[in-house]
Amino acid sequence: MPVAVKDLCWTRGERTTGGSKVLSDFVPDEDASVVTRLRAAGAIIFGKTNTPEFAYGPLNAYHYGPSRNPWDPTRFTGGSSMGAAAALAGGLVPGALGSDTGGSIRGPAHWSGVTGLMPTYGRVPLRGVVPLATTLDHVGPMTRSALDAALLLQVLAGHDPLDPTSAEAPVPDYAREVARRVRGLRVGVPRGYLWDLVAPAIGTAVEVALDELRRLGLSVENVTLPEWEAAADASHVLIRSEAATEYRKVLAERPEDLIPEVRERLEAGLRTSAVEYLEARRAADRFAHALRCLLAGADVLALPGRAQTAPRMDESGRLLESLSPRNYTSPLNYPGVPALTVPCGFDAEELPIGIQLVGRHWAEGTILAVARAYQQATDWHRRRPPFCR
Repeated sequence: MPVAVKDLCWTRGERTTGGSKVLSDFVPDEDASVVTRLRAAGAIIFGKTNTPEFAYGPLNAYHYGPSRNPWDPTRFTGGSSMGAAAALAGGLVPGALGSDTGGSIRGPAHWSGVTGLMPTYGRVPLRGVVPLATTLDHVGPMTRSALDAALLLQVLAGHDPLDPTSAEAPVPDYAREVARRVRGLRVGVPRGYLWDLVAPAIGTAVEVALDELRRLGLSVENVTLPEWEAAADASHVLIRSEAATEYRKVLAERPEDLIPEVRERLEAGLRTSAVEYLEARRAADRFAHALRCLLAGADVLALPGRAQTAPRMDESGRLLESLSPRNYTSPLNYPGVPALTVPCGFDAEELPIGIQLVGRHWAEGTILAVARAYQQATDWHRRRPPFCR
């Protein structure tokens, strides 16, 4: 099966740029762990997909150009797994690898009408993947369906003894897990912050998707997760602090080779005080605790993928519309729970909409099963951009 890999993943004998001029000539002499596993399973590495510099997106400038949304080439595909999402939506490949530090799998999945899974932290090894923020980075499958995501995750998952971030957790049979019965599962829907600025078309599409889950026999109830907004603010501090630690030598020695927006973010990370960093960690810890408590009484959380559909951009990739201030993804990277975004509709301009499903640690099988049941009852994930039909 042809699989595209994000240009953060080392590929033996082929350039891995991380979207940066700093790595423009980097040719690794070994594969990333995930690429090794793909090759061992018989995958053909079809190509490397575009990413903002060091995956620090969304951005308004790119060393290697923007990725265009196949649903409307004047629209944003999402950062930072933008090339992977475009390749999937455009019909180039049936599967791709993305990475997610603050929503970089799930955001592009929402904006591009594909399925994107961020696995539990430690489920998929990070060795040989250009980092952004190592304690928040995840690598995961992007596909056209939940079933395909389960099959691809089966290849990627498992302990890597050479990777300090990799967990020694048993890996289930995802092909069996994705086919499990979902009737009777409890779905919690966090309201408030996550809904008060959502575009009407997105709110409607997600509500209709929740109704479909009810018809499938799941119990859907509103829940409260009051720590989300503080965790969203904290995530920016945590990412910039880790990114600055990772790339402080680059910032000192090659600042002129960095995209200005990335350089500014790294500089802000260096200016972050220990007090500010620890306050952010404490806010994230409070959120992680609240999330664990909530998931003790719910099998799955369901929420919009993003607050808006794909915004417009100019020829260079500069956004012509502001992104919503509401953050639907990055708070989940710190606790490291699995989260999956799947298509659930379109707005009036025929732009995709996604619903995000969140599970307990190591419960990828549960959210994949819910997504699979939903996709068996609907056809949103089968829709293709006009030029692909």
